[in-house]
Amino acid sequence: MKGTLYKFFGALFLLLIILYAIPIPSTGQNVEEISLPESKFIEVCGLRVHYVEKPGESNLLLLHGFGASTFSWRYLLESDLGVRVVAFDRPGFGLTERKNPKELPCNPYSPEGAAELTLELMNKLGMEKATLVGHSAGAGIALLVAIKAPERVEKLVLVAPAWEARNQGRLQKFLFSLPWTEKYFPLVLRLSVGRLENILENAWYNKTKLTDEVREGYKKPLKAKDWDKGLFWVTKYSSYPDITEDLSTLSIPALIVHGREDAIVPLKSGEKLHQILPNSKLVVMEKCGHLPHEEKPKEFLDILEEFLKT
Repeated sequence: MKGTLYKFFGALFLLLIILYAIPIPSTGQNVEEISLPESKFIEVCGLRVHYVEKPGESNLLLLHGFGASTFSWRYLLESDLGVRVVAFDRPGFGLTERKNPKELPCNPYSPEGAAELTLELMNKLGMEKATLVGHSAGAGIALLVAIKAPERVEKLVLVAPAWEARNQGRLQKFLFSLPWTEKYFPLVLRLSVGRLENILENAWYNKTKLTDEVREGYKKPLKAKDWDKGLFWVTKYSSYPDITEDLSTLSIPALIVHGREDAIVPLKSGEKLHQILPNSKLVVMEKCGHLPHEEKPKEFLDILEEFLKT
């Protein structure tokens, strides 16, 4: 019996070694081949970061949510707010370079590393101070930046903010530590594009606003080289710290914008954040889902412009 078990596990181990040795070709194109006419690239923390900007005086820095890119800020970038607006693709998304975090000075796929990269990007772009506009997970990064360097943040605009602590279980941590997971999980993501589209579907309350053009705008970054690896690293390092105590002492003026029908980050989470942040204002947009800045752009821009003037 023992001999049979030894043979079985020996064969299984050999199979795993063989599987690990089989190369998996990269997917996607170099980002320069699919970039926009207005695209710019800058090296930050060892990564070529993609961004677009509109010139102006004071600074507005936009941080998109999970699975999004600069495309999600198209209405804000087209508006005339009279300020400098910069939108960048957070590491793991859009047209920003995907590179193994082990090769970088910080891990930009973790929330803390993403906050560090954001501050360094501000340095590279000459932003001594900026108003941070963050959506969903991007709002969570904006809050970490504000906690880490409050003197660099003029105001905060938090759209459907994902800010509550997220921790991985022991099993999940173990699986993510395996070399086979690092190699084959990106392949699974390639086969799950349809499921990723379902997340986008759930983000909208008014589904008629989710046009083919919008779908293509969100899918375009999936043509970028190693997009699957980037998404894997973001997932692997997704744990978010408990910042409740830090938020209670943050005095930066903050605007929280939340859709009442948000099916991804419930309104009660935004209400909780409003109660914790001392200098915050909560605006609830009716008949609106997880993407107020895209689903109701005019109303959102009016709310934003009023807040920026105060």
